[in-house]
Amino acid sequence: MCSMKLVGRWGLDAFLVLFAIGEAVAILLSASDVRWIAALLAVVSTLVLIARHGRPLVVSIVSLLALGACLFVLREAPTVVFFSLMVTFAIVAAINKTRDAVIAWAVGAALIAAGAWLSSSGDPLADALLTIALCTVTWIIGLLLSRRTRQAALMALRLELTELERARAVQEERGRIARELHDVVSHGLTVVVVQTLAARGAVDDLPPQAAAEVDRHMAAVETAAREALADMRTMLGLLQPDEADPDTLAPPSPRLADIGQLCDRARAAGITVDDTDVDPSLQLSPALELSVYRIVQEALTNVIKHAPGAQVRVLLERHDDDVCVEVTDDGGTLVGARSPVVDASGGRGVIGMRERATTYGGTLQAAPASSGGFTVRAVLPAIDGKARG
Repeated sequence: MCSMKLVGRWGLDAFLVLFAIGEAVAILLSASDVRWIAALLAVVSTLVLIARHGRPLVVSIVSLLALGACLFVLREAPTVVFFSLMVTFAIVAAINKTRDAVIAWAVGAALIAAGAWLSSSGDPLADALLTIALCTVTWIIGLLLSRRTRQAALMALRLELTELERARAVQEERGRIARELHDVVSHGLTVVVVQTLAARGAVDDLPPQAAAEVDRHMAAVETAAREALADMRTMLGLLQPDEADPDTLAPPSPRLADIGQLCDRARAAGITVDDTDVDPSLQLSPALELSVYRIVQEALTNVIKHAPGAQVRVLLERHDDDVCVEVTDDGGTLVGARSPVVDASGGRGVIGMRERATTYGGTLQAAPASSGGFTVRAVLPAIDGKARG
């Protein structure tokens, strides 16, 4: 639409320039003694319309005055000047609002009447009425074309605004759906994952065969919940493409920065967690960050399972070439009565944490603390982050 406006604007400007040249040539070819002055006035009356975008009424009156002066100077004007008068009336009607167009028409009609009255040849009244009638016809045509053009432009603008409003409404609806999915479904799946982790730890008290069967089913539940969470993140990214990071469209792996959320979920499960000693800005490889996250996750799960109501301190820091992660609890409401499956000899959770640590050339210690609780401490090399085969 902008290109069409430019074509229309510059097309009219080009027409005005060519028309001014034609007027000047026609007047200069006449036998009038004042043809140079008349040609200059005719050119001014036409070219001044190029400045119509600033103050169109002023420009219109100046153009009509210059053209009236041209007619008065020539007395016997060539036909092109009368044609120029009709074209000027049409342009004046097109570039002004209706009220201003009427004012310009009145000024032009008065100039025509004055020029005809001052002319010494012919019938002044008849010449004036005929010229005014012809100019009025072109003026009406210009006014009608202007209204039609403005209505078309207004309609196009309304359609554009409607389209923008529709697109905004769609985006807002997508955002609302995304928020509801996140608040309802994603939260519920997160709780399922946390509670499943806690339930899997309880199977250690069952006979080995039953424990293996229950653990298999709980693992399936955990896997399904995690996959649903990943799919949910992908769906949220698709619903809010402008706000989503492209990396979130792939199932994300937990990082050190996610330990804070892990601690929040543990607090919701009934334990008190102090994670002020966690430094999530440590520069580690993604695989090593995942292992650290899983160790903290498993340790907190054991606390929820075996020491309800406990106060827990989570520490994560780097010493030279090693990263140290430590989770210590005070025993909670079961001080001194912790299940033996989490002692140093190792239950399944401790075995899994130790395997993660040794895979990266590190060590893990899991033993009762002097305060009556339990401590899990892992030290992992933080330089190369390469796993051992």
